[in-house]
Amino acid sequence: MADAGNAWRFIDTGINDGFMNMAIDEAMLEMHLQGQIPPTIRIYRWSPPALSIGYLQSIEKDVDQNKCLELGIDVVRRLTGGRGVLHGDELTYSVIASGKCGLPGTILQSYRIINEGLIAAYRILGLEVNLVSNEKVLSSASCFAGAATADLTCRGRKIAGGAQFRRGDAILQHGSLPIVLDFDLCIAVHKFSTPEIRGRALNTLRKKATDIKTALGKQIDWQELVHALFAGFQKSLGIKLYKDRLTSAEIELSRKLVKEKYCTTAWNDFGVCNGKRR
Repeated sequence: MADAGNAWRFIDTGINDGFMNMAIDEAMLEMHLQGQIPPTIRIYRWSPPALSIGYLQSIEKDVDQNKCLELGIDVVRRLTGGRGVLHGDELTYSVIASGKCGLPGTILQSYRIINEGLIAAYRILGLEVNLVSNEKVLSSASCFAGAATADLTCRGRKIAGGAQFRRGDAILQHGSLPIVLDFDLCIAVHKFSTPEIRGRALNTLRKKATDIKTALGKQIDWQELVHALFAGFQKSLGIKLYKDRLTSAEIELSRKLVKEKYCTTAWNDFGVCNGKRR
């Protein structure tokens, strides 16, 4: 459990494109590492839809860039690892914190602490979800085609995915909480060597993944999920959340990172920024 004596920010940054969303996450991480901001839980949405790819993922091998261009879908590389995630009708969260805030030092322990907040939020919505206990091999370039350690499942199907990155003592964990998952589109933006393999990947995705609307049997408004996350994190982590907004320094750094990193071919194609890997 996090240190209950700490007050954490809860920020809704609204709707941004994929480049700005990833830049804001990194800017918050850097500001927290410098001691300029407290631990923060951020929620956000995406427009246009975006495909975020894992840091070590091959965009040339895994992503159908022509299809993404045709459909108006941005492609952006994350700081975190894992496979491709199509961000559409969903709410995305990020958590910025550090050991001094009471989070355990190991990756798995911190995953579990943070995901307890997500589990509590889903419970508020009326869903029982479970943390995946053992890592499973992902069967395609799409993250939701399989569940890995730190992901959440509902009735055996993946309903939420997350990934983590560390810089110094600071942690960035972010993840996708699909409200409605477009299975066909998730597969369409990825490359497959044959139509048969593409078809099998689609069938696998339909069997292994789900979303909030399907699990609940009804549509919910994204604001219901926001309220559940606020209450779930606050109760489960034993922290005091207060609503806030980005600082001017965070906004300035985010814009700089968009221009110099997240919108560049060097970063998105090769994971290189200013001539250096990450």
